[in-house]
Amino acid sequence: KTYPAFTKATGIKVKKAFYVSNEALLAKLKGGARGYDLAVPTGYMVNILAQEKLLEPLDWSLLPNVKKNIDPKFRKLPFDPKDRYSVAKDWGTTGFMYRSDKVKERPTTWKQFVTLAKTKYSGKVTVLDGIPECIGSMLVMLGYSYNSDDPKELDAAKKELIALKPHLLAITSTEYKQLLISGKAVMALGWNGDGLAAAAEKPVNYVVGKEGGEFWVDSYVIPVGAKNPTAAHKWIDYVYAPKANAIETSYTYYGSPLKRSLLKGVLASSILNNSAVFPATRTLANLEPNEVTPRGTALRSRIWTEFKNA
Repeated sequence: KTYPAFTKATGIKVKKAFYVSNEALLAKLKGGARGYDLAVPTGYMVNILAQEKLLEPLDWSLLPNVKKNIDPKFRKLPFDPKDRYSVAKDWGTTGFMYRSDKVKERPTTWKQFVTLAKTKYSGKVTVLDGIPECIGSMLVMLGYSYNSDDPKELDAAKKELIALKPHLLAITSTEYKQLLISGKAVMALGWNGDGLAAAAEKPVNYVVGKEGGEFWVDSYVIPVGAKNPTAAHKWIDYVYAPKANAIETSYTYYGSPLKRSLLKGVLASSILNNSAVFPATRTLANLEPNEVTPRGTALRSRIWTEFKNA
């Protein structure tokens, strides 16, 4: 709905392409890919892309809807403290989900998720193709910070992941929702919006593990070499109109960065009041944003290579 409405309003046509992870986006842009006017990395990757000088600064004079409608808590985020390169697109949590008609144990913790994956539901479980999410989730299961850069703690998380690997159906960020819906998978490590989208099709429960996990923000950025930066700004500003943003939220089931008062009456109350889409403050208090240090990033990359090759 949004693409044709945007084209009708502005005359600008949209072409889109997909990538499987933030790291794949980084590799693409570092490798010299040009011609993209917009990209949507997760917060921690905004900081990395900016440090690599792969982003164009924003022109806030072209973003009146954003300035007027954004919830102040999504301004000056830690990964872009001067709002120089990014505008929040949506936000959510990383947890796990399961088919409630096939998994009777009703897991609520990461430890239960991993134990069930290695026993009763071996071969019917997926994890994200994402370094931070998989390693971070194992860290919090073990009682450590999602952002730990302690080699011993990361080694313990690596051992958990490698022990889990033989029991996995797939490592995927793009196909797990469909695998759950089809019943080929019965449990998956993933994001809240995908859990809710699957729940619209089949009995699926989404869980934020009691030990903790990740709170994330995805953001619009303009890559270096963009040929149509004015059009990119127009898109960002267009989807910050409440009605357009409500359509986006209804499609993705991820939290909107607009002021909550602006969403009342345009976003279905069943979504606005859904604690999986807009988690309660007490849930968020137990979660961490991705703030992994360069040292932690390097250690995680090595762990991920070992995990993939195990």
